[in-house]
This record gives sequence, structure tokens and C-alpha cells, in this order.
Amino acid sequence: MTQGPQRHDVDGLRRFLFEHHPLRGFWLRLERTWSDALEHQPYPPEVRQLVGESMAAAALLAATLKFEGTLAFQIDGDGPVRLLVTQSTHELGLRAVARVAADANVAGSDFRGLVGEARLTVSVEGWQGVVPLSGDSLAHSLEAYFATSEQLPTRLVLAAEGHRVGGLLLQKLPSPARQGEAAEGRERELWDETGALLATISAEELLHVPPERLLTQVFAGHDLRLFEAHPVRFQCHCGTERVSSMLRSLGEAEVREVLAEQGSVTVTCEFCQRPYRFDAVDVEQLFREGASPRGPGSLN
Repeated sequence: MTQGPQRHDVDGLRRFLFEHHPLRGFWLRLERTWSDALEHQPYPPEVRQLVGESMAAAALLAATLKFEGTLAFQIDGDGPVRLLVTQSTHELGLRAVARVAADANVAGSDFRGLVGEARLTVSVEGWQGVVPLSGDSLAHSLEAYFATSEQLPTRLVLAAEGHRVGGLLLQKLPSPARQGEAAEGRERELWDETGALLATISAEELLHVPPERLLTQVFAGHDLRLFEAHPVRFQCHCGTERVSSMLRSLGEAEVREVLAEQGSVTVTCEFCQRPYRFDAVDVEQLFREGASPRGPGSLN
């Protein structure tokens, strides 16, 4: 296996190619990104796993595209998980949120038990595709999406545990023009072979085996080129400045009324559930002419 400069094996995405064949892949592992995303999200274990797999999938999907901005995929269903939204920027800044029915008991639920009958929406900077959700896992559902909407053969393996998330995506690229039937047949056979090999990867291997060793073991006998890792991180759009601007837009009278009633003003991000707490001193600073709000040290 030919490799570029090596970097960390967690919170990174690495691209690889099959030399002399129109196949490419992406390997991903998250650790700090995953823990940051869950800091204020007390999901049940089953939902936690689904959210983790969705974050891995979003980063892998974003890596396959050339765009600037945000890629989002959303699942709307009639199961306990009514809504799952996951976003990745073109620089692999990730965030995700799931909305779970208040009275739902998800213990022991599989993917279909969590989302029920659902639809999948994928949007990228002005473009949107919507398809019925098919498949008995998130990975299988996204493979079906690629087959119907992108018409690009794709295979996915996703895994999530308490402290780590992993994913691996393989795609068959268009074959060179004017390729003979024999060569096309060999490419089809290679795609079938690599897809079957990918299906043998266990969650344990995906989450814990270094990418160099994993790819060498799984695709033994094939010449691969593994590239340098691209860092991945948790990135929500909320922040002190954004929340402060929102409170100013509400008006001083309304904010001070809440402060008088509750002793502080707390705003919680709908996406990551991080609470931003403003006490009396913060509110005074907020509406002082020409003043800027205090930094994150004043927030819980």
C-alpha cells in the first residue's frame, strides 16, 4: 500500500484509491468530535448509536462531493425518532440532532424500529433530493439513495459505540471512455469482489484497527494508495455572539422581564442543546451602548 504522510487515526478522514482501477474509498474515525456532539445530548443508547452513524455518514458523503457550504441529510419518520438531521461543512465540521417522541420506549430497537416508515432528504447548497427510506440500516438506506439518486454504485459500513464512531465508504467511479467489454467485465467483477470484502468488516475492526492495517487485511492483493488524513471536528453554528444578537433583537424590555422572573436568561441551542446563561451582569453588559458581551466564561 502506498501512503502519504501519516497523521492521527481519530477525528480524521482518509481517502484511498485502487491503483489502475476506477474505485475510490474513504475511511473515517471520530472520538473527540463524537464526545463534543453528545456533551448536552442525553440520548438513549440506541438513538446515540444512530446519531453517531449519521455523523460518520455525513462526513463520508461530504468527502465524495466538491462543494462549498453545508451538506445535510435528514430522516423524517413515524417511529420514535421523528427527526434526524445531520450536517457536514465542506471542511468536515459536523453536527447532528435527533428528536425522539417524549413517551417512546426505544430499548432494543433496531434501525427500522427507531425511524419507522420514513423519507430521506439530502441537500447540498441549493440542491435537494428526496427518496423513500429503504434498507434495514442507515448504511443500506444511503446505498439505496446513491443507487437511485446519484446513480453511483456505493457501499458503506458504519459503526458507533460509547466513545468512538467509524465509517468506510467505497465507490465505483465511471469507467474510462471506449473501454472494451472484457475490461468492463473485469471492473464489474472487481466491484462485486470488493463489495463482498467490505461486508466482512466487523464493527470492532472498523472502530479499533488502524486504517493501514485494516485496508491491507480487507483488500489483500490489491494495490491501494492511502492519502493523508483530513481533520474532522464538531462544529455547531451557535455561539455567544449569535445568542447575544438574538437577545438584542428581542428587545431590552422583554429580556429584563425574563431576568426579573427567573433570575437569569437561559437560551438553549436547538441543535446541540448547549445552554447559554446570562445573569444580571451579562444582561447589563448586553444592552450597554457600544458594549460587547462577555466571553464564554460567563456562560454555562
